[in-house]
Amino acid sequence: MMAIRELKVCLLGDTGVGKSSIVCRFVQDHFDHNISPTIGASFMTKTVPCGNELHKFLIWDTAGQERSPGSMVKKLVYYS
Repeated sequence: MMAIRELKVCLLGDTGVGKSSIVCRFVQDHFDHNISPTIGASFMTKTVPCGNELHKFLIWDTAGQERSPGSMVKKLVYYS
C-alpha cells in the first residue's frame, strides 16, 4: 500500500488572472479560457503518484476580490 501525503495549496492573486483556469488544467487536464468567476473560494483535489507515495493536493482557489488576502487565508486554514 502506498503512503498518501496531503499537500494543501491556496491560490491567491488578482481577479481575472487565471487562477481557476490553472487549477482546472491541473485537476481536470482541461484548460478553459472562459471559466466562470469564482465566488468566495472553490475547492478541488487531485492525487498524483510520486515515487513510492501518492501526493493528494487539496487546492483552495480564491476569488481574488479580498481586500486583505491574509484574512481569506486565515479562514481557509481555520476550516481545513
